[in-house]
Amino acid sequence: MCGFDLSKNVDEARDALINKPLKATAIERIRVCDDMESWDCAELPQPLRLARLLTAMLSRVSIPIEPHDLLVGRSVERELNEEEEALYRSFAAGNAKEMRHVLLDSGHVAYDWELLVKVGLQGLKSLAQEGLKQASDPEKRVFYEAMIQIHQAVQDYALRYAEHANQLGRADIAERLRRIVSGRPESFIDALQLLWLVTLVTCSYVTLNPTLVVGRLDRILYPLYKSDLEAGRLTREQARAAIVDYYCKHNLNMGRGEHQVGDWTNSTTFLRVFNFDSPQYLLLGGSERDGSPVENELTALFVECIEPSFKNPVVIFRFTEGFSKRQPSVWRTLMEKALGSASLMIYHDGRVIETYRRIGFPLEDCWDHYQFGCNWPNPGIHSAWMQGTPKSHQIKGIYQSEEERVAMTRSYLRTRSACGWPEDMMAVLEDLAGREDQESLSIEDVYHGFFTRMSEFIDQKLAFYSRELSIRRRKPSGVLTFADCFTGMAIEHGETMGACGKYHFELQAFNMFATVVDSIIAVDTLVFQERVLTLGKLLEACKRNFEGCEDVLALCRRCDKFGQDSELSNRHARRVCMEASRLVIEKSSPYFKREGLFLSPCIQSDTWHLRMGAEFGATPDGRLAHTPFSQNCRPSNGSCRNGLTGMFNSLLPICGDGLLSGTVNVDVERNMFEGESGLDLFSSLLGTYFEGGGLQVQVSALSLSDLEAARQDPDRHRDLRVRITGYSGIFVDLSPRLQDDVMGRFGKS
Repeated sequence: MCGFDLSKNVDEARDALINKPLKATAIERIRVCDDMESWDCAELPQPLRLARLLTAMLSRVSIPIEPHDLLVGRSVERELNEEEEALYRSFAAGNAKEMRHVLLDSGHVAYDWELLVKVGLQGLKSLAQEGLKQASDPEKRVFYEAMIQIHQAVQDYALRYAEHANQLGRADIAERLRRIVSGRPESFIDALQLLWLVTLVTCSYVTLNPTLVVGRLDRILYPLYKSDLEAGRLTREQARAAIVDYYCKHNLNMGRGEHQVGDWTNSTTFLRVFNFDSPQYLLLGGSERDGSPVENELTALFVECIEPSFKNPVVIFRFTEGFSKRQPSVWRTLMEKALGSASLMIYHDGRVIETYRRIGFPLEDCWDHYQFGCNWPNPGIHSAWMQGTPKSHQIKGIYQSEEERVAMTRSYLRTRSACGWPEDMMAVLEDLAGREDQESLSIEDVYHGFFTRMSEFIDQKLAFYSRELSIRRRKPSGVLTFADCFTGMAIEHGETMGACGKYHFELQAFNMFATVVDSIIAVDTLVFQERVLTLGKLLEACKRNFEGCEDVLALCRRCDKFGQDSELSNRHARRVCMEASRLVIEKSSPYFKREGLFLSPCIQSDTWHLRMGAEFGATPDGRLAHTPFSQNCRPSNGSCRNGLTGMFNSLLPICGDGLLSGTVNVDVERNMFEGESGLDLFSSLLGTYFEGGGLQVQVSALSLSDLEAARQDPDRHRDLRVRITGYSGIFVDLSPRLQDDVMGRFGKS
């Protein structure tokens, strides 16, 4: 193993990210799915259809092995010819909906990786076989039978690789694969190979949106790593080589193009089907069951191996109190990777646990939380995301009336209004402007109206998901997902996690946060405190997009803004966040106590701020019509008038107010922190923020001139990456409006 040149692995992975054809995809996968039309399986229950599809898929796809592979497992992706492109388009347009009745996994899940490493593939299959022996319910028996078939399909897939490795003279790989098929992994590298193989199957052949939490690997794998070192079976350099190749493999499996905002001509974003430009999340650090921090030599090694030029895996480092002082060298390395614009985010473990405790979780169920998707919170492997697990309309014969069916097939309840919080806020202001008692109005009326609307929506949302959950539980074994096959609770109960999970959650995003806060500040300042404008005049100026109202626009823009660390802006930001979180947690409480259902309070907008902003008029903060809203937890572009310190000081007051997530893009000119002294300064700055209770940070260290040059000459800058929301994007692959938004973060209006 030590003889391998890891630079080949890294170069290949980097090249796959920046030079892979935009429309490259895995045609083998598409052909198997297309063949399904002719299969005589329409009447089979969904679990058995899924098992049949995956068995066929894994028996037919290619099993390439390259001379420099340490870990094996690759999907074959290439640019499609005319016939293949037509097949792709036809299938995506015509059959994707039908396929979702079989491939129910939407991604955004975490498997019980610790159990997988503990018992292996054969162990999971044995647990399912024992469940089948005990089961009498016909649907549960079908559930177990299909699960066993899927476990076997993955084992057979690994054995195909083992046979091919033997043919190539790679006996070491062949032996490793046979070991992980027949028993549990007994070495660090065996375990890493097993984890990668299951990840590959998930992301290449199972789900239509392969966003996956790949586990707390420094915690799960440390006992094997330590044992191998002590027995002389492994050196640190050998472990490092395996981790580097593990990181490389994630990037070989990636598509090109923008993950969320693009156009249909980019096959990565065309229905996001059969391409793999979705992030996978690797968790490091955090807490043990007893509350002690997870920080060991393997933590340091995984951090050391982060390659800033990669998009995957997204490393989520769970910061525990005092970490930057206890482990200064690891923290410094982490900051060095951040300044390289690595695909990396840092979360404050204690803050997240604190919020779960406020929701009502017992302490023993808080320690294993994780972030998935674009910084979305999840309480752990005993839980299920309501939107990400099979929904009731996907379960055959579950409805008791047509009225019930219609009621349950509504769209995702993301926001009350089409344009989110800003639209709600403007509706409240319009109502207040129409009242006769203008002289008696105050900012309290704005807050009352805004949170009344939010309260009504939260009530509606919780009632809907409670009913959805109760319907799912009528047929808990009626559907099977690939994730169920790798989740201990689903195997134990013979039921999909969407029904049997201990906890069920949905996100409640406080979207376009800074736009709303800044607008409230402007109304409070100009209408109620200084009384230089009436509410009606302010709203009229917004309706006219401030045309002919330049004096009003100037007044709006000189008001305090969230992010500049003023007393007024901090006070309003904290009030908005605190009241919203309190409302969500209090209203979730009876549902949580009764059925484990709750809403996760998070400041979250992903890239909706672009789409929603493009559809909405001007707002009192001085934002013009059809321009982006603020994104996630970040202040509006141009609002951080007092630099990074001012922004962090603005964020700290809201970080302890019941949030589970709040993405902050920190964009810095890389020359600000050059050299050893610059790295020391940055380490101290972020260390101070997190030791003070900061919730989350992710960094893009570039320059505006870099971005402008990339836009003018994209072919020469295909390696330029920026943090978007919960993932990294290659700048030249982003849509023009998302490029504009990123450049706005760096100071270009």
